[in-house]
Amino acid sequence: MSRKGSQAPIRDGAPAWLGMLPREIEKKIGEMAKDGVQPAKIGLVLRDSFGVPNVKEATGKTVAEIIKAAGYAPSIPQDLTNLIHRAIHLQEHLKNNRKDLHNTRGLELIEARIRKLAKYYQSKEMLDAGWKYTRDGARLLVD
Repeated sequence: MSRKGSQAPIRDGAPAWLGMLPREIEKKIGEMAKDGVQPAKIGLVLRDSFGVPNVKEATGKTVAEIIKAAGYAPSIPQDLTNLIHRAIHLQEHLKNNRKDLHNTRGLELIEARIRKLAKYYQSKEMLDAGWKYTRDGARLLVD
């Protein structure tokens, strides 16, 4: 069977040149998560400062799984939190610029995305079944 296009290389575990053991990587992730660093930022720090090209290949677990196992998982997932921050920022902008119709529409689209993502996380039981986004309560959710 021949495939067209490129294929990802077959990898088996961590690269041989990696200077950190899996338990050291997990410990470093736990330390950063304890300080409140977001999972995406943890991956960048590990890549840039410690030479870990891919956490999942090196440890067999994702950054989010390691954070959850360490007990530092946030109550609201990172992507949902980032969308809520964007919605809050747009709400503040629209208080001063009421006639900005483009950003009014943008806020509606962001809020729709928040509701859709919340529904997904509720189905995966990562959010409470009664969790609901409201424009007024958005600031309380992320503080």
